[in-house]
Amino acid sequence: MPARHGRPWWGFAVVAALAAACNNSTGPQAHLADPRQLSTDLQTVSGVLQSGVLASFGIVGTATGSPAKAATPAGALLQAAPLTTPRTAGQPYADAPRRLQALRLAARALGSGISASVIPPQYLGQTFVWDDATHQYVLGPDAGPSNGVRIILYAINPLTATATVAEPSNAVGFVDLLDESTTSPAVNKLHVIVKDGTPASPGPITYANYTVSGSVTGNPATAFNASAIGFVSDGTHTLTFDATFSATNLDTDNPDAQIDVTWDLDNPVIHVALHETLTTSDANHLSVTADFSVTRGTETVAVTGTITVVVAPESVTADLSITVNGVAYARITGTATATTNTIQLVHADGSALAGPEVQAVSDLFDLPAQIETAIDNLFNPCEHLMGA
Repeated sequence: MPARHGRPWWGFAVVAALAAACNNSTGPQAHLADPRQLSTDLQTVSGVLQSGVLASFGIVGTATGSPAKAATPAGALLQAAPLTTPRTAGQPYADAPRRLQALRLAARALGSGISASVIPPQYLGQTFVWDDATHQYVLGPDAGPSNGVRIILYAINPLTATATVAEPSNAVGFVDLLDESTTSPAVNKLHVIVKDGTPASPGPITYANYTVSGSVTGNPATAFNASAIGFVSDGTHTLTFDATFSATNLDTDNPDAQIDVTWDLDNPVIHVALHETLTTSDANHLSVTADFSVTRGTETVAVTGTITVVVAPESVTADLSITVNGVAYARITGTATATTNTIQLVHADGSALAGPEVQAVSDLFDLPAQIETAIDNLFNPCEHLMGA
């Protein structure tokens, strides 16, 4: 999935709304138990994904000579992987039509037939290493996994605008991309394992271990189902994720989709859940129904409601509510266009958010954006290998 810079719809809404939420002093109908701790916990969740080894893995999808840079006919499976919501630098959820198109393209690619292989046969059993002399990945002397390909990971250069391997190169870990596709049932499946150490002497840390799979109905495809499941770690905390997504009416101009994703942090224990449905009445109009929640201890903070998108002329209308343990806390309403923005955030009773509340809500809405940046690092190499 190509990196999509900017913020998701909730982040965009908060940017516009926080400045407008500083007028009144009356109390909200519900309270966050500890806004500062909520901010800290949310930052811990996003921090798990900032490991240097995971960043090193992220560049093998673009590094010269990397086998994960090559495209195959296996399709655009990971182009649509919804571990986080789509986002755009412009308007909240203006990227949603692209997500539906990605689902359609993925279904078409996979609908041509499951070949029981998403990794090109010439890469099976091989290991790729970085060559400082030619500044690219080259075939190494050691064998790789028989059902996949191994890529050695290196520290990246922090001084370049685009992430590249720092030279002289310094190995920091390795990734195994394993082909676990089947023909009965017909499923494309890729297993990703990111480790520290070396293949001969692996370290104790598994930075990532996850699978992505997908299947279609019909030829030409009319429906698409896929899943992504596994975990990422920084060596201290582990963030487990489980995502399923489906799309229907893919042979029409108005496909629909459903996305369900959960993330679970082990320490502190935090549960994050996202449920979305995307429906299109025609090629120019999209409605998103969203339910996003964060649970810590006995407190659940949830964002629910709808986003309506018009592709051209571009506009987005938000009607969202924030609750704390089911009690109304705040609301986000209004419309944004290319030239105007009336989206505002206020307490449920109309009063302003203040102090630590503002930071907590900002962190709440930032979380999906921060996770998506890291998920891009996790999935870019896979999608290139699988033909996205």
